[in-house]
Amino acid sequence: MNRIHVLSILLWVGSCGAINSASTGTIVFENDMAGISCYRIPSVVKTERGTLIAFAEARHGSCGDGEVHELAFRRSFDDGASWSNVSFAVGNASYMVGNPSAVATKTGKIVVVFVKHAPGCVGDCGTGNAVIVSSDEGATWSPPRDISEMLGPASGSMPGPGTALQSDSGRILIISHHGAYAEDFVSFSDDDGETWETSNVSLPHMDEAQLTQLSNGSVLANMRHASASKLGRAVAISNDDGLSFSPIEYDAALISPICQASIVTFNGCTYFSNPASTKGRNHITIRRSTDNTATWHKSTFLVEPGSSFGYSCLVRGALSSDETKGGILYEAPGSTIRFEKFPLNF
Repeated sequence: MNRIHVLSILLWVGSCGAINSASTGTIVFENDMAGISCYRIPSVVKTERGTLIAFAEARHGSCGDGEVHELAFRRSFDDGASWSNVSFAVGNASYMVGNPSAVATKTGKIVVVFVKHAPGCVGDCGTGNAVIVSSDEGATWSPPRDISEMLGPASGSMPGPGTALQSDSGRILIISHHGAYAEDFVSFSDDDGETWETSNVSLPHMDEAQLTQLSNGSVLANMRHASASKLGRAVAISNDDGLSFSPIEYDAALISPICQASIVTFNGCTYFSNPASTKGRNHITIRRSTDNTATWHKSTFLVEPGSSFGYSCLVRGALSSDETKGGILYEAPGSTIRFEKFPLNF
């Protein structure tokens, strides 16, 4: 715990046991980098070889939702200490894409599912979905392949954003919202992203969401909704690899504004990150559970106390050079996207 800021701890949480890092991470994306006006919506994966690949929407002219054209990415071969130059995996002014939902598969591929937008799109107005794949640690990417028809009722929905999930069976699962606070769908692929189906389940009145497979094998959906500041995050459980889900419940321990969040499980622990506030997008915090999210540890890790857009994405797995550390890619103040390491046993 060599970066504890005692004063920040006392000012923010008193005796709540938070470790505070206060934006000491590495900047991965910032305004005007590589000629892009604004970067938003972080996603990060760790490959089987340990490479970190960070994605973000590249927005032109402003940070507005309707300004996204491409999916940008950078790679790190030293657990986030340094990053490659900004490159673009997919998208342009006539093929506008957003909402990266990425996964590094057990076979060594990186699969990214995303939404397609029509020019002038503002908000939740997807026109279809597509997928790109890399088989060389993100050095090169396949041409986009349209999967809209295969997704059926989920076609044009907004994946994630954040990461997709590969479950123990090898199935890749994505959760996406169809319309603002209308419904969430779960889609899946059993052949490394080649073909897709959508489960016969709808999670009503939900929005941006993430999936994780808990240590007991269940798949948990953790979802944004319009009453998050009053009820906490929405959750639902699947015990059949994403084919069906339990009725929606609310986890009051996961306090939240109306915002995206991230959740991952590995090494017997589940980690959750979001702005831990009911009043605004501030205090991005990581929480930890060792009992399949039945309870959350009192101690937390404060990533960023200040206000920002508030989105984050946790790395699924410990960092290669130090198995006691995890990683998070998050939207920091000043319209920057940073990568931060954190102790797994805070």
